[in-house]
Amino acid sequence: MAVFELVTRMRGAMVSDKRGIWGLFVPLYMSQFLAIGFLFTALTAISRDRGNDLEDVGVIYVLGMVWAVKFLWAPLVDKFGSSKRGHYRSWLLWTQPLSVVAILAIIPLDVVNDLWVILAALAVVAILSATQDVATDALAVRTISGAGRGGINGLQVGAGFVGDIIGGGLVLVVYDWWGWTPAIVTLAVCTALPVIGVLRYREPGLVQVGPNAVARPSMRSLFRQRGAARWAFVLTPLMALGMPGAYGLMIPIMMDAGVSVGAVGMLSNGVGGVIGCVAAIAAGLAIPKLGRKRALVLYGLGQVVAIAAILPVVWIGGMFWVLVAIVLLNIFNTASYAAMYTVNMDYARPGSAGSDFTVQTSISYALRFGSAGIILGLASSFGYTWALVLCMVLAALGVIATAALFIEKDDSAAGQEPAAVPVPQPA
Repeated sequence: MAVFELVTRMRGAMVSDKRGIWGLFVPLYMSQFLAIGFLFTALTAISRDRGNDLEDVGVIYVLGMVWAVKFLWAPLVDKFGSSKRGHYRSWLLWTQPLSVVAILAIIPLDVVNDLWVILAALAVVAILSATQDVATDALAVRTISGAGRGGINGLQVGAGFVGDIIGGGLVLVVYDWWGWTPAIVTLAVCTALPVIGVLRYREPGLVQVGPNAVARPSMRSLFRQRGAARWAFVLTPLMALGMPGAYGLMIPIMMDAGVSVGAVGMLSNGVGGVIGCVAAIAAGLAIPKLGRKRALVLYGLGQVVAIAAILPVVWIGGMFWVLVAIVLLNIFNTASYAAMYTVNMDYARPGSAGSDFTVQTSISYALRFGSAGIILGLASSFGYTWALVLCMVLAALGVIATAALFIEKDDSAAGQEPAAVPVPQPA
């Protein structure tokens, strides 16, 4: 399918490199969510299992704010890079191995007595992972056209869920069976896998051409694009508040309902991860047919239904309602992010691809992790039911605002700046 054709200009010739998608982007996007999956599923469940209260679990979610502020150093990733090794590839070559080292450093630590030290080490992993994300997104923006962006962002979210399955599901099962050290070694080995694809990849050099091209477009001009400021500062915040909080509640709800640590990993990141992966790709492929606005509204309505599906888990319990909630949460969570990332990519300009995409996604990341931490605190004080009702209201507000205010950007306008012409890189 066309969506899986990574079109690049390399050494002056147009080539269609399907292997580039699977060998480079999929492992990289997957690895970004290994750390996220471990933090927000595995470490959350382990911490709760070891007796930490909801406030301690909420601190773990605060660490996710690292991904929210990655826009602060994204311009550095756009500006500095090795012409010999490839501008963005040079960043990937060191961020991934250092992440492995930082993960291995937490092996001798205890999740209760040394929780803050573990979080400090994982903060380093988060910074490295966020930097890798900036470089990877910049490569995607520069090499994939508007017509293929729904697919690549569906693939991005889907690959992320594979990482979530491993980081939050497989690692948690390994912990349940064999303990802390084998679990962390598993996480480290999986984090190292994308290095193979990065070493084999040769990034085409890029220089801007065209009468309107500028060396480094300003961030202010990003939001001067029609509809960009409204999207980034009004609609993205409203759309990113409800679902993350509800999603973050699901694991403590299952743990408090008596589901074992291993079963939590299998259900939330195994079953849920597979469903989310498939749903993300399908939702991304549907975006060109639906249009950005219709996709955002439909997927947003699905989020409201998915959050409501958690209430029977709280009130009634039972594996049936757990499975229903997990299925719906993962379908519409991934579908919505595929649509949101597609719009973010539409507004990103080739000359500042890393910064443009990152500053938009950082807004949703900040609200995603901030909302999860706050909702957990509210659940501790007022109970799961009221916290979930609040999440439903927030999600519904996002749908209403999108239906009323979203401005669809023409596909022909997506990435209007002239495509960069490649300059051969030394092999």
